[in-house]
Amino acid sequence: MNKESDVIVNRNWLVAWGAIIALSLSVYFLNPEWFAPRALRQFFNDNLIVSLFLYFVVSTLRGFTLIPSTPFVLAGVLVLPPLPLFLVNQVAVYTSSAIVYLMARQVRFDQYFHERYPRQVERLTRLLHKRELVVISIWGFAPFVPTDMIVYVCSILRIKLWKTLLGASIGEGVICAIYIFGGSHGLGLLLGPV
Repeated sequence: MNKESDVIVNRNWLVAWGAIIALSLSVYFLNPEWFAPRALRQFFNDNLIVSLFLYFVVSTLRGFTLIPSTPFVLAGVLVLPPLPLFLVNQVAVYTSSAIVYLMARQVRFDQYFHERYPRQVERLTRLLHKRELVVISIWGFAPFVPTDMIVYVCSILRIKLWKTLLGASIGEGVICAIYIFGGSHGLGLLLGPV
């Protein structure tokens, strides 16, 4: 792709995001009662299987967007029960990471990360040569760094897929357990049971 087509793609994404935001705000202002915390939790609990499936799909596809998983996990904490949310989130970590690992070159993640994070990629490469599983797990646990970056680097370095997925799921599992079970407990204290 050339720069002109990149600009068109970026503009299309901005228009799409703007339309989603405008639609969401319109629905919110026309029906604010739908967005009351208890009403949201009740709706998602009444439609739990569909809600968990949609959460899984969105969380899996999130890997393509390079958006961190934390906002999705925290949104899930607001509306879904903790144990099913945690289990579905862990499966989504596997699927999302596997997609990023297997498609890293095809979707040009290599170019994206090398252009935007050259120092981090170089540092990760050096660290991974020393202790692969430990580095992957710690990176997956760190809340402010994209797990997709470590998965991409593992793909480029040809670290085994199973080791990459195991490390990502350990790190993400620990931090997401803290978010999900801790957040759900705190939310339960604020809102009471559904």
